[in-house]
Amino acid sequence: MRLPESGGASAGLVGPAEPGGPAVAPEPAEASSEASSEPDAAGGLPRIVVGTRRRWVVGLAALGLGQGALGAVGAWALTQLRPELWPLVVAVLSIVATAVAVGGLRVEERIVAERLGQDYVRDLRRELVESELTPGGSTHLGITVARTTNDLASVRNWVSQGIGPLAAGIPLIAGSAVGLTVLDPFLGIGFLLPLAVLAAVMVPWARTAYLKSRRLRRARGRMATRIADTVGASEGIIAARGAGRELDHIDSASADVVDRAVDRSVTVGALRAGGTVAALLATLAVAAVGVVRGLDPTVTVAAMAMAGLASTPIVDLGRIVDYRQTFLAARAVLVPALADAARRRAEHDRASSAAASADLPDGADVPGRVHLVLPGLVPDGAPLSAGPGARIRLVGDDTGDGAGAPLRLMRRVVGLDLAPAGTTDEIWVAGQNLRAVAPSDGRALVGLATRGTVFERGTLRRALRYRRPDLDDATADAVFEAVGLDVGRFPDGPRTVLRAGGEPLTVDERARLALARAVYGEPPLLLVADLDRDLDEEGRDRLAALLAAYPGAVAFTGSDELARVLDAEELRLASAPVPVTPDGRTPDADD
Repeated sequence: MRLPESGGASAGLVGPAEPGGPAVAPEPAEASSEASSEPDAAGGLPRIVVGTRRRWVVGLAALGLGQGALGAVGAWALTQLRPELWPLVVAVLSIVATAVAVGGLRVEERIVAERLGQDYVRDLRRELVESELTPGGSTHLGITVARTTNDLASVRNWVSQGIGPLAAGIPLIAGSAVGLTVLDPFLGIGFLLPLAVLAAVMVPWARTAYLKSRRLRRARGRMATRIADTVGASEGIIAARGAGRELDHIDSASADVVDRAVDRSVTVGALRAGGTVAALLATLAVAAVGVVRGLDPTVTVAAMAMAGLASTPIVDLGRIVDYRQTFLAARAVLVPALADAARRRAEHDRASSAAASADLPDGADVPGRVHLVLPGLVPDGAPLSAGPGARIRLVGDDTGDGAGAPLRLMRRVVGLDLAPAGTTDEIWVAGQNLRAVAPSDGRALVGLATRGTVFERGTLRRALRYRRPDLDDATADAVFEAVGLDVGRFPDGPRTVLRAGGEPLTVDERARLALARAVYGEPPLLLVADLDRDLDEEGRDRLAALLAAYPGAVAFTGSDELARVLDAEELRLASAPVPVTPDGRTPDADD
């Protein structure tokens, strides 16, 4: 096929589109995130204390106050100890009941704190995975795994074991300080003095812990990427007898992680020891004040009990600071990643919004007709227009198969790539603007089958019906048969679970499944990229027969033999992106 002259029309290509204005409703936006996923203005991560999580934080504070109140009751019971039997029994039972109640509140505190952390990490995990499902993402698999495991574990630890204990511990410490001050002002001063010293020394320790956490995180990231690369290249490594060398590299990366982790543990140990020492000194200071001040022994014992109850959150302070610094190190990585994803989403939304406002070109409303305006791929900016039954072989200027430019065209049609800056793609299929329809409708308009397709985890039947889950099982069985995919050879048949991108399917079977998914429901536009290279001889014959009989328009890359069998027209695309002006024209078009 050759590029048409203006005004031509055929089942293949026609002349350039008419300029247009708004005529089609813009694509509905995806459902907005809940308030819990709105970014934190300060740190760039979703806010923690919102929605249901706000109630949980308030509940943690109430649990802390409850523990403080029970501590006061227990201290009062200590002052009621008498040598008489019944007063002694009542006081002892009160003390035991108070201790058991405090234990119950501690259990509830841990449960609520864990709910808080897990709920927050769930939102953040969704944000991270969504960033990888946003067009333009190219994060290394090892980095993605590290972010969704190590980094999110750091975030969870801070929220559930940092913020949670703080929310409950601060009211408990404050309540104990107030109670001690009521008993004797010097008791309150003696209790708070070690805490003030702890706060002063933790400032430089916290900064050191943060820097060491960053270094450890980088080392873990390098190790994760090396492991992912090694596992991905395992067959080549085994074939070249290079397993020993690669394991040596892994050992080297692991040794770096070990060294940095041990170095960090020195600072972490100091932080945690600081909390323990401060708690011990606070209790001893209260006892010393009671002795020096000559307070009644029962008052001193009660004061020591209140200080002892507050010692648990004080001991936790060192661990909390450790979790905070680890969280900050993870946040330094997560925030830029989420910001980049937000930028890519905004660019995609802007491009989709601009494309959705285009006028319907003349003739594009014919049932089954395809009209593609893709600036930068076709040198003179002419649209690709094809009717039902058209067979178009896409080739590039530089190579026989022209894989680069045709794949760019297909990626832009399905929204994986954006148009050049300042231009807009227009994708019209069966009179529908692909950028303006709902995702469920867009899936029914275009089918894409590419060589080396990687499938999502799920059953064979789900993989086939992924584009069109609305169709019935009978249709699925017919398509399996049409592409020659024998699902009966698997013990579980169509319920066989695909893992690791498509196992246990062979390369040929994966290609057949990719074709089956693409033709499922017979979309008006079918895109096929080098699929014949993954098929055996019988599969190539089926591919040719299926494409020849396909009712819609087919654009493909493939062998000369396939093009001959299909009697395909040829469309030669630019091998490199063609420069375009902001209005979508090429420089030559301005002359």
